Amino acid sequence: MKKKLALLLVLSMALFTLAGCGGGTDTPATGEEPGDSSNLPSITIELGHNQPEASAEHDGAVAFKEEIERLSDGKITVDIYPAMQLGAMREQAEAVQMGASQMTLQPVSVLTPFVEEFEVADFPFLWPDEDTMWKVLDNEGGDALFKFAREKGFEGIGFWASGFKQMTTSNKEVHVPADLKGMKIRVMPSPLLLAQYETWGANPIPIEFAELYNALQQKTVDGQENPIGTIALQKYYEVQNNLMLSNHGFLLYVLVANLDWFNNLPAEYQEMVREAGAVAAEVQRQSLRDKEGGYMEEIKASGINIVEFTDSDRAAFVEASKPIYETFANTPNKVEVLEALMDAIEKYQ
Repeated sequence: MKKKLALLLVLSMALFTLAGCGGGTDTPATGEEPGDSSNLPSITIELGHNQPEASAEHDGAVAFKEEIERLSDGKITVDIYPAMQLGAMREQAEAVQMGASQMTLQPVSVLTPFVEEFEVADFPFLWPDEDTMWKVLDNEGGDALFKFAREKGFEGIGFWASGFKQMTTSNKEVHVPADLKGMKIRVMPSPLLLAQYETWGANPIPIEFAELYNALQQKTVDGQENPIGTIALQKYYEVQNNLMLSNHGFLLYVLVANLDWFNNLPAEYQEMVREAGAVAAEVQRQSLRDKEGGYMEEIKASGINIVEFTDSDRAAFVEASKPIYETFANTPNKVEVLEALMDAIEKYQ
């Protein structure tokens, strides 16, 4: 395990680029229909997420709606609730787990309180590049994670992209972990992310997504981490002075369904959900790639100070992150997932 971990970190340093690489699998074919739905019941799927309608995540949700309604000849309809209309992110996940809602799209960190094995996908500097990541998650790596999701009442449909995470601060630049000493950094309420910033020397504070802009504006926290798209869409550059292009992790979203609801669907509908999910994932990933350049231009136009990590900056963070792997790969299940992901990363690089 230690040998694999060392190899992974070396590969990550060598291949982890400042701008998340494009890639992903080919768009799934949609020509074949999964079956005749004429004698099947009409159903409505409630799908909630936390991003605004201008986001790539919402573009993917719309693609899911359009594709499954096409496949089912309108027998399946999807009602989309963006921008946390169905409640806070954790509340949406709980509603799906309990069966009060059918589907939700949530960040990995939001789902880890329910499925602790998802935590492994959030490890810092795990993913060397985006293309490799999608090959892993669309195949055996995703299977390894969704196996444990089913044990907690979720059916995993697919992984979506929010982009490589960057840091922003209001007070000073960050180049190495020592620069974070004493700084208050907002993170999602995830034990891994809290420990990650503590290990790097910061004082992490969990704050709900809807409250983050005000927390930055009022100096409740000094900084935060998010992908470029979120920083632009939420206009965090208005209340932050420095943007560090750190690419220290990838913010994955997961499209999940309530397991009992999914299992009780007719087999034809289950197949349609999976087909529509695969199409939507590719639409969402491409939408993000298309939008990221514009997001970056918007951020630059704000006049925020932009810092690009050097190889030595990244190396310092990679070295400081090693204890996180040892601390959080702390159950047989997590070790199983981490080994599956690392083996797949080696396979696809």
